[in-house]
Amino acid sequence: MDCELPLDTSCCDGWGDYSPEVQAYASEAAWATLRSLTAGRVGNCPITVRPCKKGCGGFPTWMTYPVPTSSAPTPGSWINPAVVDGRWMNVACGCGRDGCSCTTLCEFVFPGEVAAVDEVQQDGLVLDPSAYRLDNHRRLVRTDAACWPLCQDMKAPLTADNTLGISYTPGVSPGVLGRRAAGLLACEYGKACTGGDCALPANVTSVNRLGVSITLDPAMFPAGQVGIPEVDSYVRSLNPHGFMSPTVVWSPSTLYGRTTGV
Repeated sequence: MDCELPLDTSCCDGWGDYSPEVQAYASEAAWATLRSLTAGRVGNCPITVRPCKKGCGGFPTWMTYPVPTSSAPTPGSWINPAVVDGRWMNVACGCGRDGCSCTTLCEFVFPGEVAAVDEVQQDGLVLDPSAYRLDNHRRLVRTDAACWPLCQDMKAPLTADNTLGISYTPGVSPGVLGRRAAGLLACEYGKACTGGDCALPANVTSVNRLGVSITLDPAMFPAGQVGIPEVDSYVRSLNPHGFMSPTVVWSPSTLYGRTTGV
């Protein structure tokens, strides 16, 4: 795991007696377990994306013979038919061959659920959080007088001009219940590593206490349950149907699907 996620071990007797190595392993194993059992909705590390609005030509947009238009936002642009909100429309693209935008982008739609937006960088500067808001855990809306840029230089680092980068945590925020569930799991993994009386299923195939390693049977959690009521209740609240991965909706108007959660 590329980040350290907080957990609540206040209900774990003896957590402070574990070595830092055991605590680190047990914590990572706990969040990995919750991430798997909730189909990836919790336990994720922050990632950075560089938005680029598609639909200005190239596959899968249908192309016509290039016809210059004086109304195009950038000289030399072409009129291209594209599917917009389920309808065919002629759009003027001003981004050249990169096809990164056709209209002013004042709202960015993430590919899946968003637990938190950590930082937005534009033209090498960090935007004040008051300049945007997150709607419905999915849409990043610009709230100041500006809009998201039409295009960006994908070859340039985020410290340069003409760039846009959004750092965010995918999924949902674990909250108090999630941190407590992770803490309870970490406690049991710690016991398993140190030879204690562990409440997890007994199908552990090997344990290396000195090297702090543990191998578990792939079928360790049948029906997506760990046998700890607080943890199972939390998992069911996020993944009531026991999905193994987030569901995806496919549309004929777009090449790619959209992750919807579980």
